[in-house]
Amino acid sequence: MHFLCLHGIGTNSKVFETQTAAIRTELGDGHTYDFVEGTLDWPKAPELGSLFSDDDQYFAYYDPYNATSFRTAILQLEEYIKVEGPFDGVLAFSHGAALSSTLLLGQLQATSDGIDRGSTLNPFKCAIFLAAGIPWNLESLKKDELVRLDREYGSRISIPTAHVWAANDPLGPSMSAVLEDLCVPQVRHVYIHNEGHTVPGRRSPETLRNTINVIRRVLWDVTSAA
Repeated sequence: MHFLCLHGIGTNSKVFETQTAAIRTELGDGHTYDFVEGTLDWPKAPELGSLFSDDDQYFAYYDPYNATSFRTAILQLEEYIKVEGPFDGVLAFSHGAALSSTLLLGQLQATSDGIDRGSTLNPFKCAIFLAAGIPWNLESLKKDELVRLDREYGSRISIPTAHVWAANDPLGPSMSAVLEDLCVPQVRHVYIHNEGHTVPGRRSPETLRNTINVIRRVLWDVTSAA
């Protein structure tokens, strides 16, 4: 399967490649990964610590306090998918998960409104969300308004999804859990750990093993539906 990979805020593609190395190794051959860099310069994420140089350049896909910036990022993502795709899935962490889930839910709302979204209507067969940020209302973004989605939103992501987040992540219950509830339960696979706001890796073999298990369930759902 071919995955579009979206990093967290204040990081970059190189960081996300490193963060996901253990996951990608455990998933084995047969998958390819396209790591996409954000376009906005952004301060280095504090959680990176000394693992990555302060002299490197770090990015965001959008300014989370600016609706115009977010709307531009959605358009850029759609264009990237159109030009560089197709992609079987999206593998996204935190900020990148908020971006991709906003696109997915916004397209579903557009469908219900009778708007033709063309070739990007169903850009992915599955989604893997790691410590996901909360999605935003795409229609509100078009009006330069920042409105986070909640569990009462009318649409649900119907493709198979994996949700891996931490109970001790301050953003987990208020953001990752909301996105989880915005995906249909029949093909939704969840693993909640206690490793904080991070991408599971080899520092915790049990967390990594359980993460791989839920991702493999998602891949099985995609294969079964083919």
